[in-house]
Amino acid sequence: MLRTVPNGDEHDKDIALAIRYAVDNGARVVNMSFGKNLSPEKKWIDDAVKYAESKGVLLVHAAGNDAADIDTTGNFPNPVFKDSKTRAPNWITVGASSDPLAEPETKSIVASFSNFGKNEVDVFAPGTKNLLHPAGRQ
Repeated sequence: MLRTVPNGDEHDKDIALAIRYAVDNGARVVNMSFGKNLSPEKKWIDDAVKYAESKGVLLVHAAGNDAADIDTTGNFPNPVFKDSKTRAPNWITVGASSDPLAEPETKSIVASFSNFGKNEVDVFAPGTKNLLHPAGRQ
């Protein structure tokens, strides 16, 4: 495990360096559960994403927890390269899903807090009411 973002202060330099570090140390999948609404040095991150792609590394990024449509609201880092507007093929954005019975007020399978977007979110995974079995029990 590599901690990149101390106390929720995401700096583009730290994100880019962490992606490169993970790739250089054998990671095949990099899970990124952080985000922000601006990216002053996005090129640094884009270069690191391209580096990861060149080494066959998949980047998985959380969609975020602002209940925002990230098709229309900035959410960084993201898979769209600043210089060309093309998308990184080695990037998956994951939103949080919910059981509509667990959150009946939302009338949706998208968790009430999760960011969403038809273009920017690739898949949803359980984000509420997750029941885990204690070790050794089924």
